[in-house]
Amino acid sequence: MCGHLDVSKSGSYEWRSRPESATAERCEQLKVLVRKAFDDSDEAYGYRRVHAQLGRWDVRAGPELVRSVMRELNLVACQPKP
Repeated sequence: MCGHLDVSKSGSYEWRSRPESATAERCEQLKVLVRKAFDDSDEAYGYRRVHAQLGRWDVRAGPELVRSVMRELNLVACQPKP
């Protein structure tokens, strides 16, 4: 496979054993918090309300980042009918 990708074997092994980046770790933490905020709302909050809830928890994340994380986790808000 290394020949097809034009990389060295030692480079591919080094890449596999490399620790996750700080951005990837933060994204994983954000996923957990977004899932918690969504579940706490009985799956009714959209990305705007989830973003507001994260702000109340002192978690810094933009609304578009929250939106993309929710999309990645397949979280869709279900508004209850009156």
